[in-house]
Amino acid sequence: MKRYLTIFLVLMLALVIILGCDKDNGTEPEEVDEFALVAEKGDTYFSNYTTPSGLPVNTSISAVYDVLTDGNTANDPFIIDYRSATDFASGHIKGAMNMALGDLVDKVDDGTIPKDKVILNICYTGQSASVATAVLNLLGYDAQNLLFGMCAVDTSISNTSQWMNQVASDEHFNDLETTANTTTTTYEFPKLNTGETEAEAIIKARFKEVIAPGWPKISADDVWDNTGNYFIANYWPENEYLNPGHIPGAYQFTPKTSLKTDAQLNLLPADKTIVVYCYTGQTSAQVATYLKILGYDAKSLLYGFNGFAYSKLGAHKYAGPPQPGIYDAILEKP
Repeated sequence: MKRYLTIFLVLMLALVIILGCDKDNGTEPEEVDEFALVAEKGDTYFSNYTTPSGLPVNTSISAVYDVLTDGNTANDPFIIDYRSATDFASGHIKGAMNMALGDLVDKVDDGTIPKDKVILNICYTGQSASVATAVLNLLGYDAQNLLFGMCAVDTSISNTSQWMNQVASDEHFNDLETTANTTTTTYEFPKLNTGETEAEAIIKARFKEVIAPGWPKISADDVWDNTGNYFIANYWPENEYLNPGHIPGAYQFTPKTSLKTDAQLNLLPADKTIVVYCYTGQTSAQVATYLKILGYDAKSLLYGFNGFAYSKLGAHKYAGPPQPGIYDAILEKP
């Protein structure tokens, strides 16, 4: 009996030694900094603010029209329309595929969305399509957003009057602040724990968790009525932040340079809702989507500055409805 006990103890000691050696040799899986992996992608994307091949992330309907009518189908984009099935049926660009925004990653994974074509994302106003544009570009696709969505294409199509309705009022024309707000308080970056070890897989997992249930947006009324509840980020150049001005209490973040891990990303609080706004809500939708994937509670201000002080802007504005019938050659309507 004593002999068997001795053998057992020897074997147990050998097992402990082997496991200890394995640990010393680094065979235990290393902890992955998921935030850093995604942020590396975001630092590059939002510094360049182009598709991986260098195309602009936003494109106009006139540019799309020229491509689709140039007689060369080889350069036509793969078009995804994120509007409801009913509104899609009332009119859409020829060849477009209708799908829900929440299905985006599933359609990437099953190969529906090609990686050898430019992806043109379309919605009602250009804002939810910007969410898809950000995600696809972060995943390595050449993705563009159609500026102002179907509102810029044909306002006879169902539910394409949102931009006209929104810019009809200059509700906060006289309420802007023209002095700078500054902050030096820094915060720890959020921690991500999807269990994935590659940036693309982390982005996909986070999309399914925090974007697919509903993209991050907030109305101008909600923000203006409760400015103290939010960390408000004005995503403009500094000169425009000061003139025409900004939402009271907003902090200025310069596009392409500020929201990087080695710049001012650590000025964003992880324990407070962040509202990002730009001129039209299209760029801020991309930024808020990225921040949400990174673990921040971020929202994009719908319609941006256009939505509450339209007449203060000299540029970066919704230009109004298109001339009736001008793009009929590329449209399919009942």
